[in-house]
Amino acid sequence: MYYKSPLTYLIPFLFILFLFGNVNVNSEQQFVQLAESFLKGSLSFVKVAKISDTVFFANHYFWPLGPFPAVILLPFVVVFKSFLQGYIEFPLNILNFYLVYKIARKFKVEHQKSLFLAVFFIFGSIYAPLGAIPGSWYFSQVVACSLILLAIYEFLGTRRFLLIGICIALAVATRMTTIFSSVFFLYYLVKKPIDFTRIIKFTLPIAIIVLILGIYNQARFSNPLESGYNLQLIPKDAQIRRAAGLFSPKHIPGNLFYMLLKGPEPILSNDSHILVPPYISFDSYGLSIFFLSPILFLIFVANYKKELVKVSAFTVLIISIPVITYYGIGQKQVGYRYALDFLPFLTLIVIDTAKKINNKILYPTILFGVFFSMYFTYLYLGGKDL
Repeated sequence: MYYKSPLTYLIPFLFILFLFGNVNVNSEQQFVQLAESFLKGSLSFVKVAKISDTVFFANHYFWPLGPFPAVILLPFVVVFKSFLQGYIEFPLNILNFYLVYKIARKFKVEHQKSLFLAVFFIFGSIYAPLGAIPGSWYFSQVVACSLILLAIYEFLGTRRFLLIGICIALAVATRMTTIFSSVFFLYYLVKKPIDFTRIIKFTLPIAIIVLILGIYNQARFSNPLESGYNLQLIPKDAQIRRAAGLFSPKHIPGNLFYMLLKGPEPILSNDSHILVPPYISFDSYGLSIFFLSPILFLIFVANYKKELVKVSAFTVLIISIPVITYYGIGQKQVGYRYALDFLPFLTLIVIDTAKKINNKILYPTILFGVFFSMYFTYLYLGGKDL
C-alpha cells in the first residue's frame, strides 16, 4: 500500500524544501528584469546597474543568456507587480519529476523504481541545487532541461517531430549548447528509409530560432554571432581563463576535474585539523557529478550494444565537447552544473541499466545522493560554501 512506502513522505518533504528556496530567493532575478525591459521596448536592462555576468556595450547593460526564459515570464510580469523566477521554477520541478518518472515507465521500469529514479534526477543530482535556487543562471538551466525532457518523452511516445523540434528550438533559445542534443533525434531521422518530411519538421523550428537569435544579437551587439559571452563583466580569475579562449582545449583538464573528481572539503578549526560544524563543505567551483549521484556509476556497466543506450552515450559525448572546452567551469555552483545539458541523456542510460539492479543496492545509492545533494544545496543557501 502506498502509505507504507517511505516515498509517500519523502517526495512531498523534498518538494517542500524546494518550495522554500523557490519562494524565498529573490536575488539574481535578471530574467524578470529582462522581461520588464522587453515590455518597455528595450533589449537592454532598463533598471539594473552593473551586475555580475552582464555585458556593458554602447552604454547599456545586456544579458548574454538566451532570452526564452524572459519570454516565459512576460505575461506574469504584465499581470503581477512583483514576480519571482521561483514561481515558475517550482512548477517546472514538478513537471520534470513527472517526466523522468514517465520516461522510466516507457522503459518498462516498475512503478516504485521509476519513482526512485525520478527522485535521483530531481533531488539526488546536480539538478537539485538548480531546482531549489531560482537565480537566473540556474533558472535558465532548469527551463532548458524541462524542454529536453519534454522532447525525449515525446520521442519515446508518439514521435511528433515538429513538437520535438519546437522543444529543442526553445531550449536553444535558452542555452545554445542544447543545440547539440539534436544529435540524438537526428540519428533516428536519418535511418533508412529516410523521411524528409519528418526531418524538415524537426529542423525547421531550430533553424528559425537560430535565425531569430542572430537577429537578436545583431540588434544588441551589431554582430549576429556575438551573444555577449565574449564581453561579459566577470571576476578576475574567470577573465584569466577567458583570455586563453572562450572555448579552448586548455580548459578541458579543469572542467574534467570538477565534473568527475572534485569531492567535498573538511571544515577545520585553524591548523588543528579538528573538524568543526558543518564538518564538510565545498568551494564555489562545485562537486563531481559522481559524488552527488553515485548511481551514475551504472553507466560503466550499461549494455552499449543496445541502440538507444549507444545513441544516448554518443549524444552525451557530443554535448560534453563544448561544455568541457568552455572557460566558465560553472562557478558559482554546488555541483558541476553544466553537466545538466547532457544529464537527461545520461539518465536514459541509467534507467535502462537500473532495470537489472537489485533494489537493495539501487535505493540506498540514490538516497546517498539525495542526502548530500540537498545537504550541500542548503549549505550554499546558508552561505556555508568555502
